Amino acid sequence: MKKFSIADFRLPIAESPHPARRAKLYASSFILHLFTSSAFSLVEVTLAIGVASFALIAVLGLLPVGLKSVKNANEQAAAANVLNAVACSLRTASSTNSLDFFNTFAGQAIQYSVGSGASTIIVSWNNLTLEGSTETSQSPKRLSAVLNFTPPGTLITTGRATVTVAWSAQANPTWNATTQQWTNADGAITSGLQFLPRP
Repeated sequence: MKKFSIADFRLPIAESPHPARRAKLYASSFILHLFTSSAFSLVEVTLAIGVASFALIAVLGLLPVGLKSVKNANEQAAAANVLNAVACSLRTASSTNSLDFFNTFAGQAIQYSVGSGASTIIVSWNNLTLEGSTETSQSPKRLSAVLNFTPPGTLITTGRATVTVAWSAQANPTWNATTQQWTNADGAITSGLQFLPRP
């Protein structure tokens, strides 16, 4: 006696006489496909999470280096601005008698007398913010600056000056006038200049 399989009795969907029967066959084949389709194994998922975690930890390890570089760049740019401002204050010092010249920067007086024979004058700032102003209780000090200058001998001769700015001021950098260098500073910039008195 011949045995028949279930497939022998199944009508092709196109030949099914009833639309309801056709929809039922579509639904059952879709469900069967869902349960027989392959998926990721637990080992594959674990390996994928491990690789993603390793890459993320490597990227997070670079964050402190990047933040320190950004902070250093900001302080260096601010130091350059302060250096230019100090030099400008020295060059624009004014006088009422064509002998004694005076100007201020961040609360410190920059003054000299022409022809006085004075040696190098040192003006220093130990409490500057990144904006170049004197720090207050709300604004932390970030920069220190020193201006060394020799006044001109006459109104038509030039004076010489050196401006140096260091960061970060939290470490309390100290200027050594003998070696002309900063100690306890993250970085520093120095510039030399000449200036004429402006009567």
